[in-house]
Amino acid sequence: MNMLLWTTSVDESHYPILKDLKNTGYQGIEIPIGDAPVANFEKIAKMLRDLDLECTAVTSLFEDGNPVSPDPTIRKKAIEQMKWRIEMAAIMGVQVIGGPFHSAFASFSGEPPTEEERKRSAEVLRPVAEYAGQYGIMLTPEALNRFECYLYNTLDDIAVLIKEVDHPNLKMIFDTHHAHIEEKTCMKSF
Repeated sequence: MNMLLWTTSVDESHYPILKDLKNTGYQGIEIPIGDAPVANFEKIAKMLRDLDLECTAVTSLFEDGNPVSPDPTIRKKAIEQMKWRIEMAAIMGVQVIGGPFHSAFASFSGEPPTEEERKRSAEVLRPVAEYAGQYGIMLTPEALNRFECYLYNTLDDIAVLIKEVDHPNLKMIFDTHHAHIEEKTCMKSF
């Protein structure tokens, strides 16, 4: 169960929800990783251990750390933010981090994606994937629908990114919600 259903920042107040989900039969939880303090993720890790719940994570980046920015300072911040998110995931025992971290969430240029933007995204994600590998964490960037992202909207799009980065700790994730909107030919076969 993805905790984004309730919050973008899980804390001790969500312990009853986690307990209810476990009692309902869920074996795993997806925790959003944002900018909460380190102690918050340490407490979440304890909650997960206490409840014997597996954990994946979801994260995104915003304009201040946009991987496709023409500003190298902002791209450097994207790398730093993702490394921090990987460290928080490791604290919680996460093995997979998904999400639209290939570009700033809900940030639009007003134009179709350029090759230069996609190149910058890959250049940011390569060292991030290497860092994730040090923790045994798989990164799975997500193709989002055109209403939430313009850089990568389909699996064909995101496959280009995966091939460009070419690292074993970077694979793609198939999100049926976004696919329902964007993957017209793929969805016909279901």
